[in-house]
Amino acid sequence: MMKQALHTSIVKTIKEFHGFSKDCFLILQQKYDSVDEGTLFSILSHEYQRQMKYSHTKTSSVINKYFNLYEEALVKREDPGIILRIALQADISPCLIAKLILQKYYENVECDGENININKYLRDTTLIENIDLAYEVFLCTLYDDQYSPAVETMKSSIGQQYEILLHKQMTDLGIAFRDEEYLRKFGYDKTPDFKLEVPIAIDGFIIHWIESKALFGDEDVHKDYMKHQYSSYWNRFGPGLVIYWFGYIETIVQSSERRFIVRNDLPTDFVTIGK
Repeated sequence: MMKQALHTSIVKTIKEFHGFSKDCFLILQQKYDSVDEGTLFSILSHEYQRQMKYSHTKTSSVINKYFNLYEEALVKREDPGIILRIALQADISPCLIAKLILQKYYENVECDGENININKYLRDTTLIENIDLAYEVFLCTLYDDQYSPAVETMKSSIGQQYEILLHKQMTDLGIAFRDEEYLRKFGYDKTPDFKLEVPIAIDGFIIHWIESKALFGDEDVHKDYMKHQYSSYWNRFGPGLVIYWFGYIETIVQSSERRFIVRNDLPTDFVTIGK
C-alpha cells in the first residue's frame, strides 16, 4: 500500500517531465529506487495516457499541421526520426502522431474507396508502401512505450501471467473455484476472474470472488473499476477480493467498504467457510 504523499510526488515528477515517456521512466527509476519498477511503470502509464486524452486532438487542422511538418522535413532531407522529433516538440506520443500522419498520407493516395485500417500499418510497418514513411513509423513503435502495438500486447500478456499465477496459487492452497471462461458459458456478461466454489474469510471478511489486476490501483482507476466491474460482481455474487499486483494508494481503502477488500497479493492466512 503506497502512501498518498509518495504517490503525489511520483505523479508530480511525471507531470513536470517533457519528452518521451520511456525517458521519464528512467528518471522515475533513479529518483524512486525503493519503489518496484512495475509499480512505477503502471503509475506512469496511467498518468501519461490521462495527459494524452487532454492534449492529443485529431482535428483536420492538427492533422494537416503534423503532415505538413513531416513533408517539409522530407524536402529538407532531414535525418530519420522526423516523426519522433515532431512528437517530442508537441509533447505527444510518437505512435499517436504517426497514426495522424498515416491517416493523412492514405487520404492522399489511391485507396479504391476503401476504408483504411491505420492500426494494421502500426502493427506491421512493412505494409506501408512508402519506404521513408515505413521507417519513420517503425522508429515510433520502437520509442513509444505507451501506445505501440507491442506494448499493448505486452500489457495483455502481463495481465494473463498474473491470472495464471493466481490460478496456481489458489490451486496450491486448495481453494475451490471456477474461472471467468466457465462462468461465461452460463450467460454471465460481467464476471470476476475467479468465483469461489466455497467462500473463504480473510481478516474476518467473507470472500466469494477474486479479481486480478496487473496494475497500480490509484483513485481514478479504482473508481472506474468499481463503477463498471466490482459493483456488478458484488450485486451478483456477494463480497469479494480485488488484487492490485503492483500496489495501490492508501486512500482507496475505506473501512466502511463492505462489497470487497483490496490487497496486493493473495493472502495465505485465510479460513475456508464450512470447514
